[in-house]
Amino acid sequence: MRVFFFAPTLALCLAAHATPAEWVGAKVVTADPERSRVTLDHEFIKSVNMMPMVMPFKAEKSVDLRGFKAGDKVRFRVVKKVDHLIIEAMEMAK
Repeated sequence: MRVFFFAPTLALCLAAHATPAEWVGAKVVTADPERSRVTLDHEFIKSVNMMPMVMPFKAEKSVDLRGFKAGDKVRFRVVKKVDHLIIEAMEMAK
């Protein structure tokens, strides 16, 4: 009986982690492309229940920060990796 309970629970957990991160609006405060870091004044991040604030983020190497400067309005997706948040995508806001 435990196997039947475990399998659906595992499937639900895997599905929850497979959900892509939502796009979040923000304004660039600083960008440091050489270190793959950017400081953003961001809106509420629903996926991690984070209130709006100004904070620094590390970006994945695949995210090219060279085109961003202070004051740019952007949208980004962030994922939680171990104990910190990493930007997996960022683009100019439309």
